[in-house]
Amino acid sequence: MSTNQENQENAIPAITLPADQFGHTGAPTEWWWHIGTLHSEDGRTFGFEINATGMQATKNAPYSYAFTQIEITDVENQHNYQNVTVFNPLPADWAEYDTTEQWFVKLGEDNSDGAVSMTAIDGNPLHMHVQATFTDNDPETSTKTDCQIDLNFFQQGSPLLVWGNGCNLVDPAGKSPITRNNYYYSLTHLQAAGTIRIGTEEIKVTGLTWMDHEYGAFPNGSTGKVIWLLQDIQLDNGLHLSNYTKFGVIPQENVPIPSNATLLVDGESIFVNTVTTPLGPTFVSKKGVTYFLRFKIEFEDYKHLSFMVESSYPDQVFRDPGADVYEGVATAQFLFDLTEKKQIVISQGTSWIEQNLG
Repeated sequence: MSTNQENQENAIPAITLPADQFGHTGAPTEWWWHIGTLHSEDGRTFGFEINATGMQATKNAPYSYAFTQIEITDVENQHNYQNVTVFNPLPADWAEYDTTEQWFVKLGEDNSDGAVSMTAIDGNPLHMHVQATFTDNDPETSTKTDCQIDLNFFQQGSPLLVWGNGCNLVDPAGKSPITRNNYYYSLTHLQAAGTIRIGTEEIKVTGLTWMDHEYGAFPNGSTGKVIWLLQDIQLDNGLHLSNYTKFGVIPQENVPIPSNATLLVDGESIFVNTVTTPLGPTFVSKKGVTYFLRFKIEFEDYKHLSFMVESSYPDQVFRDPGADVYEGVATAQFLFDLTEKKQIVISQGTSWIEQNLG
């Protein structure tokens, strides 16, 4: 692709909502990913994830498929319920691509194991009714627990456009914008309300949650392991940000990693350089992979300001026949260093930790 062609693509608004909430014809990958922190009426805290992903056939993977990832973390009882379900091939009617029709995303039959359904509320795809059902199979106890998530989401305010504009060149050899670029935005002001069910216990919950919609090219061409770290943060003072480490960098405890964050400030998405340091304690999965339970995130140019993210429960690793991934609810603090030994908390809030370590 020529420099002029790239500049022309970047001059066009990369994300237009609500139109881009719909599916995108020709996208090699596409997913809608709901995560966040929920609270019950009696003060309990829960983390949740509902992810529906579609992967088209490519030269590197000559078949299409889809999968769902669903989980509930009961923070008070320190227990994680989860399920990964693969659909092969990718169903042709899994999502709505026509913006004149009613928006939806659907994998699996209603109420079946691993099923996810997302539909628009009152015709607005940024207001969503999302349902997920799954059975958790605990390998330690051989216990099966049926679970369900049923939530309404109402977006308020502007989206967070990752990289500042929602578009990043991934594959210069791609034949079209959707195969050259990765498009990525987040709805970070989702007012959520509904119920979760764990076994026979049904719990009313509310919260401020987060949704990612990512589509287009994806950097699968790494010669090494597919590795990244991600932290999404929602602070009580209204600051929201998404931070990620450089693709393919293997994390080590107490070793700073170059990273980047997109901050949503007064409706504007601002892309900045950061430094992320994985910290102990750690959690070692059954496959022997070490995951980090705390992260320090610093602005590259303002080292006296930092974010501290801490997992709310150690074992939030999705059990998968292939590569596991850590997806977990966490807390966050925004800190100011008065001196080398004294900090003050500017704000605090909720966070989400993702660790894909191959």
